[in-house]
Parts: sequence; structure tokens; C-alpha cells
Amino acid sequence: MNNATLSIIPISKARAQLGNLAEKTRGENYVVLTRGGEPKVVLVDFNYLINLQKAVQAIYQKTYLDPKLLPYTREFSDSEIAEWLKEDQL
Repeated sequence: MNNATLSIIPISKARAQLGNLAEKTRGENYVVLTRGGEPKVVLVDFNYLINLQKAVQAIYQKTYLDPKLLPYTREFSDSEIAEWLKEDQL
């Protein structure tokens, strides 16, 4: 886990504070903007975003999945992963 600072704020309140919120997004710190209590967008440091995109691209190149197969993939739940880890220990 990193040492990033997470701020969560409703979009309606963020409008008046956009400049200050942008200042909070240095390095790995980010601000989550919500609407109706649900996350909608995130303000991040531009260099952090570029580095994140590069990291994702590097991983994607190593774990290539044909885009045509994406509709047939799914994310596994935490309970499924925990069960597999438990089975691996047996």
C-alpha cells in the first residue's frame, strides 16, 4: 500500500474549491469527487497519471489479452481469490 492521501468531496462543494483541490493532488495524493454519494471522477497529479499509464501499459504488454475476448472476461471476487489462496496452502 502506498502513502497517498485520499480526499473525498461532493462535486457540488468542489466547484468553489477547485484551485485548492488541485493543489492537494501532488504526487500520489488524489481527490475523489462524488455525486449522490457515488464516486464519479478523480483529480490526480498529471505526472502521476502519466506514470500510472506507463505502468499499466507495461503490465498490459506482458499479459496481453486479445480485445475481442474482453466480453468473455470477468473480475474475480475477493471471496473467490481467498478460496484459491486457501486451496494453494493445502
